[in-house]
Amino acid sequence: MRYLHLTLILLALSCETSSEKRDVSESVMQAEQVSSTGENASRTESEALIIKTANYKFQVENVEQSTKKIEAFATKHQAFIADMNLVTTSSSITNSLIIRVPSKNFETLIEDLGKESIFTNFKRISAQDVTEEFLDIETRLQTKKEVRDRYVDILRNKAKTVEDVLKAEEQIRILQEEIESKEGRLKYLQNRVSLSTINLEIYQKVDYKETPDTYEKPYLVKAKDGLSNGWRIVTTFSLFVLNVWPIILIGLLIYWKREWIKDKLTSKK
Repeated sequence: MRYLHLTLILLALSCETSSEKRDVSESVMQAEQVSSTGENASRTESEALIIKTANYKFQVENVEQSTKKIEAFATKHQAFIADMNLVTTSSSITNSLIIRVPSKNFETLIEDLGKESIFTNFKRISAQDVTEEFLDIETRLQTKKEVRDRYVDILRNKAKTVEDVLKAEEQIRILQEEIESKEGRLKYLQNRVSLSTINLEIYQKVDYKETPDTYEKPYLVKAKDGLSNGWRIVTTFSLFVLNVWPIILIGLLIYWKREWIKDKLTSKK
């Protein structure tokens, strides 16, 4: 009778362990099914998301004055200059600017910029529709978060063995990396959509001047350099004297006592 009781207890423990393993396995399978099917969920209707970009180059009367006006135009349209590069050559002065402007003010800012042009080399405007990509990433991101939360629940409440814990932690790590990557891509697209980009290049033609082969320093610069060099010589000499003062001292003593030394040498002879 005693053996019968022990057998029944062992059978009950075995059934309970098997039931817990089935619960974990079923939870993992459900999470993986959500991951595979959720990515194909239907996308919601939304306003079109457009990335606008312009490449604009024209000649101006005066680059410096036009640059000030362009800065004023940018302020007027709530834009900002993200980068500026001024280059001067023997025949022209060129200023390249990257302007970020709210998309709603994109066209009006371009119109104002054109007022500075006396000759347009080119004006190219492109519009990239990223609505589908944005909504697809949003859907996949939501799915990844739901699957991650399922694995977190498994880790906290259902994982009973070391193998279950390690598997859940690894899946959580992988999903978290994918979530962060997709969130970064969404932020990038949102920034590009909300702020359009204008790559602007303005230039001014100037009378051709040959670049001088040599550079002649003005007299005042030479005088300043002379004073600096003279002072450098004085300091260098004084440091030399400080380093060899024992030798100088011995030489002075010999020179001072030269007659006495000469008499001594003569008397010995």
